[in-house]
Amino acid sequence: MQSAYDRRVLRHLPVALLLLAMTACGATAPHSVPPPVSAHPSTASSERTASPSSGPDTEQVTVTASGVGAYDLQAYPVAVLHNQASTHDATEVVVSFTVHFPGGTDSLAAEPVSLAPAETLAVTALCTDSCAGATSTDVSVAVGGWEAGDRTVISATSAVYACGSPCAGTTGYQGDVSGTLNGQMPSGSQVSVSAACEDGAGAIVGGGLREAVWPGGTSLASSVPVLVSAHPAACQLYATEVS
Repeated sequence: MQSAYDRRVLRHLPVALLLLAMTACGATAPHSVPPPVSAHPSTASSERTASPSSGPDTEQVTVTASGVGAYDLQAYPVAVLHNQASTHDATEVVVSFTVHFPGGTDSLAAEPVSLAPAETLAVTALCTDSCAGATSTDVSVAVGGWEAGDRTVISATSAVYACGSPCAGTTGYQGDVSGTLNGQMPSGSQVSVSAACEDGAGAIVGGGLREAVWPGGTSLASSVPVLVSAHPAACQLYATEVS
């Protein structure tokens, strides 16, 4: 037989169980909420970092023409050089010649020169006795170094050949090549003036060399003694500051 206490407990038991169930449900871990989605999703940038526009310089000196002028026992082997670099001087450039003549060869080197960016220059050296009857020359070029270009360029110019006295020798001819060179050189600067002469087909048939002092101003009138194997159809004067 249940007591009054037991009846009270049983009467409130369903309510307690209901409250216990509700409490258990409220303690369940909440669902994670995803972060809000942006209305403007990010995209990869179309901007690029600018790269330098200038590529590496072409540090090379090429021989554009060569030949030899012979007169009696002497000869002037000639090489026309071009500096392909656009921003660098070629320094301590040494041209070595191997001169061919009947019966053998002889080797000699020209004085070192420097070439400004894109400069063209004729280089030569006088060979005596051992180059008698020279017919051709081989050329090799060695560049000592490269520096940021700051040399003054003296513009090459067309020049006039005049036969010397005597003009013809046992082999070849001698004469003078005259013209006016232009450039911005300080007064008193030492310059090396060279000449290259061609035949009607454009082959080099001789040349010459002399030292001169720049008189000031923007031009230098010069005459260079030359040796040629044949009467030239055209001649040109070149000059460079002596380093």
